[in-house]
Amino acid sequence: MKSKLVLCLTLILAGGVAQNSAFAQESAKVLYRTEEIAIQAGDFLIVGDLYIPVKGAKHPAVVWVHGSGPLTRQLMVPLIKPQIEVFLKAGFVFFIDDIPGAGSSKGEMTQVYTDRALILTKEIEALKKRPDIIPTQIGVAGASQAGVVMPLAATLTPDIAFMIAEACVAESSYKQDAYLVEQWTICEGLPAEEGKKAARLVRQRYETQNFQDYLAAVEYINNSEVCRTLDLNSPPFRSEEEFKRRSQSPSKIGSFYDPMLVVAGLQFPILALFGEKDKNIDPVQGVEAYRLSFKTASNNLNRVEMIANANHLLYEANTGCVRELMAQVGGGKPLYGPQVLNVISAWLEKLKTAFEAKS
Repeated sequence: MKSKLVLCLTLILAGGVAQNSAFAQESAKVLYRTEEIAIQAGDFLIVGDLYIPVKGAKHPAVVWVHGSGPLTRQLMVPLIKPQIEVFLKAGFVFFIDDIPGAGSSKGEMTQVYTDRALILTKEIEALKKRPDIIPTQIGVAGASQAGVVMPLAATLTPDIAFMIAEACVAESSYKQDAYLVEQWTICEGLPAEEGKKAARLVRQRYETQNFQDYLAAVEYINNSEVCRTLDLNSPPFRSEEEFKRRSQSPSKIGSFYDPMLVVAGLQFPILALFGEKDKNIDPVQGVEAYRLSFKTASNNLNRVEMIANANHLLYEANTGCVRELMAQVGGGKPLYGPQVLNVISAWLEKLKTAFEAKS
């Protein structure tokens, strides 16, 4: 989701701060204790909360990886509370941080994907040193942009033991932009032809080898109200020579980067979930991309699941449109259907069995 939509969502999320505290008071006596920790990750100081099960001395652990935007613990915990409880009941420590520049974490990200991947590796490194965490059983779970960050982190550290990808990007970001702009147009009640044209020109902007076709696409995008709303407009290349020098490599970080090239080589267990009514990322493409990657990312625990009637947050939805999603978030209550939590819970039990077999 692009920055203006992220900003709107973040403002709505602010209503969840008080509920975060209520969650801790309500459940801590039964399931867990909390501990705030600070981690130095290069130039970043990361602050986050550990949710630690009260039963047992040593636990597997999961690090939550946010989607895009200035997201914090206080904003996100109320929205994913049922998921946190699933991990705690399964005996996992759950860690969630503040994005640098938001909440208590410090630092300015200049290369978002690589900065976030580095931070994630440092968080795992810090958790490995704790006496209450099993160092070989630390995994990652996250949503949306996490679909890029988590695989990228796996190229930087061998210490990721599993991954749960929820409504995650599974293609180059410009292709996601094309899907988003078409779906947004339809959701806003605008002519479907306008959405198809916008999506086609977003792709043309990146895929064409003709400078004039590129300029035509950029001009349309920069003058489109829908594209401006989604923050897709940007200045064009200044010359044809500069245009020809641009990188179109799917293995280089940028608009063409395809995280599935990395996922296809991962050997640890992966659970991928997609919402049938997701209007932010293409769930059909995502399911197919993960299924294809699993042909080489061979692990008998690998699983991909389409969640019926679910949106980008995997909440039950009527339309899946962004405005409906924002209204759900503004309501302050997580709206997962039983399928989401049941799938995660069952998969974690199989994962724990696999961990125990290795120990």
